[in-house]
Amino acid sequence: MSQYLDGYWSETLHGRGLPFATGIKLSNPDLTVISIAWDWDSYGIWLWHLLHTARRNINLVHITCDNENYWLTTGQASPTTPIDIKTKSTPDWNHTRPFDPIWLLKSAWCEFTFSLPDKDMKWLKEKIKEAILHPWFAHIDVKQQCPSWKVW
Repeated sequence: MSQYLDGYWSETLHGRGLPFATGIKLSNPDLTVISIAWDWDSYGIWLWHLLHTARRNINLVHITCDNENYWLTTGQASPTTPIDIKTKSTPDWNHTRPFDPIWLLKSAWCEFTFSLPDKDMKWLKEKIKEAILHPWFAHIDVKQQCPSWKVW
């Protein structure tokens, strides 16, 4: 997304966005800091970064682009892939129940966490503005279409 939005950006190592964003915010509390990651980063490989950042309640925004699969590895099941879905990694159907990211974040005391579709850009824009104005940690789960790999 850094190629499409105007601002100062840093592309960090895979899965290390939230620790990096935390360091930026702690070193300069006046900055508006937004971290963006995918569902396989936020809810899978680096879940503990998300939960501990939410628990610390640092004033930053984290947006998860949730397309319910690991598109980077061409459509494997992710922690939010619905049950009974056939994917590249689950050819005999996915039998693992998905996370509910909103419930998960609320269990880490996140007061501002929402899930919304990518199709309603007006609502998404308003929620991002609200998240930026929220004085503590804010999380938005954006349910995304993925025409290449999300074929259900």
